[in-house]
Amino acid sequence: MSDSAESRPFPVREALATAARGDSAPAQARSVKRLHAWLLVLVFAAAFLTANRAAYRGYFQDDELDNLSWTVALAPREYLEALLSPRFFPNNFRPAGHLYFHLMGRAFGLNFPPYLTPLHALHIANVALVWLISRRLGAGAFAASAAAVFFGFHMAAFDIYWKPMYVFDLLCAFFSLLSFLLYTRNRGILSFVAFWLAYKSKELAIVLPLVLAAWEHWFGSGQWKRLLPFFAVSLLFGIQGWLLNPHPDGEYTFRLSGGALWTTGRYYASRILLLPFAGLVLVPLALWFGNRRARLGILAMLLFFAPLAFLPGRLYAAYCYLPLAGLATAVSGLAAPKRKAAVVALLSFWLFWNYVHLRLYSRHALEIAAGNRAYVSALVPLARSSPGLTTFLYDGAPAALRFWGIAGALRYLYGREITLRSFEDAGPALAGESTAVLTWDAPGRRLLISFPGGGQPDASYIRMDGEAPVSQLGEGWYSLEGGFRWIQPRASARLRRPADARAFELIIQIPPAQIQELGRVELALLLDGRLLQQTEFRGPGRRAALFPLAPGPPGAASIEIRVS
Repeated sequence: MSDSAESRPFPVREALATAARGDSAPAQARSVKRLHAWLLVLVFAAAFLTANRAAYRGYFQDDELDNLSWTVALAPREYLEALLSPRFFPNNFRPAGHLYFHLMGRAFGLNFPPYLTPLHALHIANVALVWLISRRLGAGAFAASAAAVFFGFHMAAFDIYWKPMYVFDLLCAFFSLLSFLLYTRNRGILSFVAFWLAYKSKELAIVLPLVLAAWEHWFGSGQWKRLLPFFAVSLLFGIQGWLLNPHPDGEYTFRLSGGALWTTGRYYASRILLLPFAGLVLVPLALWFGNRRARLGILAMLLFFAPLAFLPGRLYAAYCYLPLAGLATAVSGLAAPKRKAAVVALLSFWLFWNYVHLRLYSRHALEIAAGNRAYVSALVPLARSSPGLTTFLYDGAPAALRFWGIAGALRYLYGREITLRSFEDAGPALAGESTAVLTWDAPGRRLLISFPGGGQPDASYIRMDGEAPVSQLGEGWYSLEGGFRWIQPRASARLRRPADARAFELIIQIPPAQIQELGRVELALLLDGRLLQQTEFRGPGRRAALFPLAPGPPGAASIEIRVS
């Protein structure tokens, strides 16, 4: 069927029914069309995998490590029960997506590349579904291919292709698109099963019945009763979610206000075409100039955005993935054969524009991955050589590896609960025989591991680098940043005083902003509780101070630094 069929006076659904009978199309012609469709899928898959081949050099993010740490411990029966359960899970347990982490974690451990293969396979399947849905709605092969290309290489969904954490969005889109396609083919039971699995992947699928109702209005035969089970499930989970939301005032809280809508609308409108506010222009243009297919696609996009519209605390470009499938359908309604030259030119620019963004995003993602890989890879031999450790003190970390990611990696490697504390919060209090200190050396991009309970003698001089014995630092110190540490107005430490010590050296880094604001920095040094000397600095930068020492006995010495 060609796009010109849309100008005929009879409904598209009649044309679809005529085409489905295949009275005038020989079987050989249909086989050739199927072959062409498969060739298109293979060409897209090859192009997509080539463009995103660097993703296999990536590594786990903190959310992924956290998910791995507990999903591998659940029994398969628990996932099956959760998939079948009509209960809402307040803890954000999404059994379809979390089952992926369970299976991959057990099969591949911390070997990252295999985790991407199912993600890319799912995305390619979703592109094929967009193509099939566009064809089902009356688009010709050219228009459907334009929709698939637009959706398939969209860099607003970059994280979808590169990060396992967004498997929830991938699965939700796959089952939602599959449910829609099956519904249009009168496969009601299978469509309902796919819809159920879409919701069990991510809650965004709750609005799918409204999209099906829009199709029924514009393209269907008005069989509204078969939508009742879909709406019943949406109401079931929607009411539970509203009443049982465990985040009454957090980032998952719905903010029913104009300010929230403006925040989310401005953010997502700038993502769908990778240009500021472009979505605000595209939507009315598509509704005005497009056909019914374009209007259905725009409406589907807006409906899938609706649950996100009042969540200003959760703004992530990857959440555009399922709404973009609706927008792609709208593209198939605008890409008429009579505009082929313009469509090809626009798609060529679109591919170039997205490739530019791919280069930028991938460079940043690989930089993050390098730090995370270096950190977590150093924990693997630690878990093997010291299986009895129970407490970990982390002193700095890669910029994109937060507390729960470190804790998740340790729980996964040790197979049990552990105690993890920040050096800033715990100080020396957790130093013991079953404690390991994890110090991140950012310039060297390496993790240094020490054991404060190992009986090492105190150092007499501490350099603020990855080798510093943090067990000798008391209260008032922050985590390591490069070659220095920020301190609070009071900071203490313990040093070994050599027998021949005649002076105490202190090197500090004074930021320009502090001098601009205060004009000077006053510093006092106390040794064993007695004021040793007080000095001041009036300029920014690296400063060294040498404090003379009176003769004294060797041994442990208590140092306190006071800054004002």
